[in-house]
Formats: sequence, structure tokens, C-alpha cells
Amino acid sequence: MSRSAADATRFTATGPYASSKPNGAPYELPNFMQSKDNAKPAKPSAPQTGPDGQPETPKQKVERLRAQARAARMAQQSSGVDRWIESGRKFANRAHKGMVYSLIVASGVCGVLTVYSMVSLTLYNRRQRTLWIEKEVENLKQARIAQASGTATAEQLELIEKEEIGEIYKRKRAEEKAQRPWAKAKRFLFEKMNAEDAGASAVAASTAAVATEASQPSVVEAVQAQQAFDAAKAKTGAPMPGQLDVLAENAELAAKKTTRSWTSWLTGR
Repeated sequence: MSRSAADATRFTATGPYASSKPNGAPYELPNFMQSKDNAKPAKPSAPQTGPDGQPETPKQKVERLRAQARAARMAQQSSGVDRWIESGRKFANRAHKGMVYSLIVASGVCGVLTVYSMVSLTLYNRRQRTLWIEKEVENLKQARIAQASGTATAEQLELIEKEEIGEIYKRKRAEEKAQRPWAKAKRFLFEKMNAEDAGASAVAASTAAVATEASQPSVVEAVQAQQAFDAAKAKTGAPMPGQLDVLAENAELAAKKTTRSWTSWLTGR
């Protein structure tokens, strides 16, 4: 009777280790393949026992055979060259592992030191910048006091002049920023959102007018300081202004001029 496809392809599940039946007869080579020494069939050997005294499992058998093969291979290495090569291979393997672990540890240590150095340098630069700003503010204060008392030196007058030029430049930059389209759009939107912004805009306009009026004396004071500086130089016989003074004067003149935004070519202003 023919079997179905399911019966024909059904196999018994086996483990990963090959084993034979306990009571099965051992495999024997054919007569033409047997040598003269093995002409007589050998008696079946007793089953091997494991460490616990029980018959060994297929896994234990595989481990035993591998150990025997390893021992036979080591026994074949009778020459000193083979033993030297084997010992060198073991040493190279250990050295490779040690080098890999050393590189991993060194990379971690270098990473920690890098982060620590970056944080330390950042904090140090901030402290030095704070100290430098405090020192410059103190020098400017002393220069203003000396100018008020009439005992200011040429260096102090130059420092005051540079500070005034910087203030004028900052004021002009703020005015340019307020005239940009984005600033105008934000001001227009916020003024339309609330009716109370009308009063706020009036206050802002008055504040801007006061700031404009206050900026004029600053320019006048800058001119007066420049004149006093020139007079002090003429009295003391100081040399003519250097390149730095010329650059400061050019920056002051450029800041005093009316600036035009990048949209002036559209509006025609």
C-alpha cells in the first residue's frame, strides 16, 4: 500500500549528537576493505561511563572524542619548532587581548580628560573675561574722574573717546534694528491687538524723543572731549594722532551719518 506524502516526509526528531541503538550490532567493514590485522571481528567494547558512573550521553562522548583528538595532535608535535610555534601563538593571542583592552581603557581615559579640559578651560576663560571687564570699567571710571578734575592724561582721554564712540555706534545699531521691516511688522501687530497700546506707543514715542534729545549732548560732549584732547596734546607737545586715532575718528563720523536699510532701494528713502 502506497504511503501519503505526509507519511513519506515525516521524520523522527533527533538531537544534535549522533548515537546508535544500545543493543545494535557495531558496523563492520566489508571483507575486501578489512586488513589482515583486522580480519577477525573485534568484540564489541563495553559502553563508556560518564563521571557520575552512568552511561555517557552523546554530548559527553563528543567532548571525550575531541579531547582524545587534541591529545593525539599534541603528541604528534614532537619537534621543538612545533612547540615553539604553539607557544608563540598562545603568547600572541594573550598580547592581542591585552592590547585591545588597553586601547579601550586608554580611549575612555582620554575621553574623560578631554571633557574635563574643555570644561576647565571654558570656566577659566569666563573668569578671565569677567576680571578683564571689571578692570576696564575701573579704568574708565578713573578716567572720567580725572577728566572731571582736569588732570586726565592722554591715555585716559583716548579711553573716554573710544567709549563715547562705542556708545554712539550701539545707539545707531539699535535705531537701524528698530527700522527693519520685521520690527515694524511686530510693532504694528502688537499695537493692533490691544487698544491700550495707543498709550504705550505714546509713551514709547516720548521716550524715543527724550533719548534723541539725550543723544545730542553725547555727541556734543564727544566733540568737546576731542577738542580738549587736541588742546592737551598741543600743550604737552604730544605727537600727532596715530593710526588707531584716525580709525576711531572715521568710525565716529560713520556712526553720525544717517544710515539706510537694505530696503531703501524699494521705498526710495
